[in-house]
Parts: sequence; C-alpha cells; structure tokens
Amino acid sequence: MKLFVLLSLLFFFIFIGSTESILSLSFYDFVIVGSGAAGGIVADRLSAKGFTVLVLEAGGPSLGAFGGVDYVSSKGTYDPVTKVYTPNRPLTKYDVPFYFQSDSANGDKYDIQGTNLAKVIGGCGVHNAMVFMRGKTSDYDGWGVPGWDWNGIQPYFLKLETILDSHLTSSANHGHDGIIKVRSIPFDQEGADLISSCSASGLPFNNDFYDDSRDGCGYFQFNIDEKGERCSSAHTYLLRATKRSNVDLVTYASVSKIKWQYNFIKSKYEAVGVEYTKIGSQLTYTVTAFKEVILSAGAINTPKILMNSGIGDSSYLNSFPHVSVIKNSPGVGKNLQNHFISFNIWTYNKVNSRPDFYQTYSSTFEYQTSGTGIFATPGFSAGAFLRANESSTEGESIMTIFPGILGGTSPIPSMTLAISIAHPTKHPFQQVKLNPDTSGTFSEFYKRPPIVQYDPTLVDEDMEILVRGIKESRRIMSYPPMSNYAAPVFPPAAISSDQDLKDFVKQNIQLHDHWCGTAKMGPSSDPTSVVDSNLRVIGVDKLRVVDASVIPTIPNSLLHATVLAIAEKASDLILSDYI
Repeated sequence: MKLFVLLSLLFFFIFIGSTESILSLSFYDFVIVGSGAAGGIVADRLSAKGFTVLVLEAGGPSLGAFGGVDYVSSKGTYDPVTKVYTPNRPLTKYDVPFYFQSDSANGDKYDIQGTNLAKVIGGCGVHNAMVFMRGKTSDYDGWGVPGWDWNGIQPYFLKLETILDSHLTSSANHGHDGIIKVRSIPFDQEGADLISSCSASGLPFNNDFYDDSRDGCGYFQFNIDEKGERCSSAHTYLLRATKRSNVDLVTYASVSKIKWQYNFIKSKYEAVGVEYTKIGSQLTYTVTAFKEVILSAGAINTPKILMNSGIGDSSYLNSFPHVSVIKNSPGVGKNLQNHFISFNIWTYNKVNSRPDFYQTYSSTFEYQTSGTGIFATPGFSAGAFLRANESSTEGESIMTIFPGILGGTSPIPSMTLAISIAHPTKHPFQQVKLNPDTSGTFSEFYKRPPIVQYDPTLVDEDMEILVRGIKESRRIMSYPPMSNYAAPVFPPAAISSDQDLKDFVKQNIQLHDHWCGTAKMGPSSDPTSVVDSNLRVIGVDKLRVVDASVIPTIPNSLLHATVLAIAEKASDLILSDYI
C-alpha cells in the first residue's frame, strides 16, 4: 500500500464522481482516527505486528518528512513520486520557540486565541512546548482504574523514553532504550540567574523534575534530541509506521461518524468503519475496519465523533433528528479538564540570551550548522515547582515557568511570544495550577468546531493557590541576581494584597491547551465512565478511545508524556486481544 499524503486539492479530484474513495474499497484491520501523539504510536505498534492500518487525519502535512515545508532557511526536499524526504535540518514553523498558532490549519497565524487545537499530522505533539514531564505517582493511583495505577503505567513511561542527560543515564526514573529522546537544555543566562535567585530564596535545586518529588527549582526536560530537533510521536513512531507497506495515511480526511452493525448474538452494536469527508469534495467516503475503529482525535473531537455516532447522553442526543442513539453514555463530552495559567510579567534591564532582529540570522545559521543555540530549544529552560501552601505535604500544585523574554508593550498579546525578533523588554512568569478543581463540558457537537463550555471561574482553593504562585514569584525575584535587573509590571507592584491579587487573577486567568477527560475510563457501574480499563467504549464492540479523552483526572503535570504512555499501554492491550 501507499503512503497517502494528499498535498493539494487537485489530488482530491480523482475521487470525485464516486460516492466512495478508492480506499473505501479496501478493508483494514484497524482504522485510526487522528495522527496525533497517541494515534501515531498505536499505528506503529499495530502495524509492526503485521496488521493493516489506516490513519485518517483531518489536517495536512507538518514536517518535511510528510511532505510539509520545513522552516527558517532549513528547507529540505521532498519527492512526491518516491515519497523520499531529504532533510537539511528540519525545523518547522511549529518549532520556532513560542511562535504558536491558534489553528495549525492556518499557516499564517502565530497568535494564541481561544482554544488551540492541532489540525495537522502529529497533532498537538508537533506544536507544543516540548516539556516532557510525567504526573506524580498519586495522580495515577488516584484514577482508581485497575491496571492504570502507577505500577501499571510506569513501565510504559520507561519504554518510550531515552534520557540523554549525563547525570541521569543510570536513573531508574527514566527510560534508556525508547524512541523518544529527552534532555534538559540549560542554554541561557536568564535560566541560570533564575535558579540562582531561587536558591537564594531558600528553594532547593532539583536536578530531575521527572522524579516524584519535584520541590524546588531546576531545568525542565524536553523531547528534543541530540541534534536539536523536536522528537515527537510524528517524527518517530508515525514516520516509522508509514514506511511499512501495510500502513496508509490519508490527510485532509475529517471523520464525521462511526459506521455500525448490530450483532444479534451479542445483542449490541459493533463498529465496522467510519464515514469521512475531504477538503475539496462534498462527497462522503467510507472505509471498513475488520477488527476495530480507534478514536485518537483528542479530547474535543473524540467526544464530538462519539455523539455524532449516537453515543452520548440520550436525553441530549434525542433532540437532534440526524442522530440515532446507539448507546446512552451520559459521560461523553463531560468532565472536560484543563490547566489554568496566571501570567506575571517583569521589566528586564540586561543584555539577554535571545536574538534580536539583527541576530536572528546568526542564530539560524548556528542551528543549521550545529543544531545548537536558541532554535534548538523551546525558548526557555528553567522553572520551579511550588507547594500549594506552607503546610502542604502532598504534591506540588504550582509550576512556575520562566519562558524567556517577551517583546511588545501590551502584556496580554505578549504571551504569544517568548522569543522576539524586535527589541525585547519583558520576562514572563507563568503560574500553572496543575490540578484545578474546575471542569466543564461542550455542546452543539455537530458544529465544526464544537462549542466548548468551560467556565474559568476558579474555586477558592484554586484562586488561593494561584495567588500564592504570584507572591512566590515576586519573592524569588526579590533575590539577586534577578533583583538587580527585573521589576514587576503585570500585575504592577501596587497590586499586593491577597484580595487585589485574587481580583487580578479573576480578570486575567488563561487556559492552557491540555484538554482531557471527555471520555473518561472507569467501571461500567459508573454511569459517567465512557471506556473501560481496556479503553473499549462501554456498551458497544470493536471501538476504543486512545487519547487524552480517557484521562479521569488531570495529572499534576503537562499531558504529553502521559498521553504517550497511555498510547503505548493501549497498544499492548489491543494486541493482546488479537495475538
């Protein structure tokens, strides 16, 4: 089979004139919806055992290896006939530190507005900040799902990782033979100065934030390889999978719903395929899955597909004439969770490590020739984990990120940049509340994109923790060397009382892009559970969910590493049913 990467509307026209695409005439063992962090792993693991796999991706190519365009004067060449990509040094627009897009389907936008959803090969794994971090042991134990406690998931964190830091090469906390390369990158003087100020303030130095004890300051670890390149699921697992003859990857294929067949012996419906549309065509295409359909479309789009396919709260779905209820599952689309951010910005009066407009060329040249410098990083290196309060004995609820220098004069727009090609003047801190008590849902699933209903109104405990984060940031910055050249501007120093800081947080709270929980796993006795401990959708057959949707409770960490571990474990669960 071929690797189908559809690069232009012209390519789609071959299929017009038929109600089915060429691929719908084929039968695959597994159809995977979504090529993101989880979907890429599952495609690789299943195809490695000889199963035929089709991956449907709603977006287009990302890095050059998939026919995309590499960026910043490092374009390689892609031969659409041989499907061979010859790289220079792959650096896509998603890898330029903090030049994030609000919608990766629009290659011209570099701002952050509203909900950020990746619509591209590789999903959020090709545009996130690459911080590689697992949750705490208590996070996974707290899920309460058999097989998914820390002992059940830890082997998969080890399986996927190779830690490159020399001081951790024998660490039992890290993997040493995995495909995802991980390392810290202490490249900047600002990060070193922050750690010095943290130490002066009394915070301990932590040489491994991947450990279960994360108190103190230190350097973050990133999934960036020894060549200075992003090491994502797409760059590794998915790319390896698509080189096999039993894998097809179709881009610009937006799945609308699951195709069902009623099994009279089991008295339940089973998934037998999916329907999808493609850019440039009004036709609906179908494809058949012999063994299973696997949804890896993410915490927003996976529940959308489920509801459009008749799985959801029946009292809600019955109000939509085009939806036939297949299974009443009230938890679909509920339990939506995310991390909160409160920004804290400082003036900065010192020559810094980031390139200005005139230095950008030399920084690009350094990256091209040696894989080092600012473009081999996410734009920041260091930070700290803080406990929720002085008496806290469990967990570090606040992650303070020191992401670099921001340009511009308006605090809120400046959050879109952490490396400036103007004349930077500010540093931001981010206080990230890692286990908020607030959750949400979304409605009008039939719209594209669905409407997310997430009220960023914090409970008192969340508010107090974020206020503590701001106050602790100020305390840290009051010690040298940071105190010598930094002063708070947002919020200004005059905003200092707890009540004033609470009011500030209320007015300026931000949401991260760590959506999860909308198809949570749990026992069938819990009506809000959507999938069981094997990630099979409860009440139907031949359908699983493998992405951040299944996470019952958001962990005290960024999500990427956890999603990769979920996908590795899910692959073993699936294979155990067929081998």
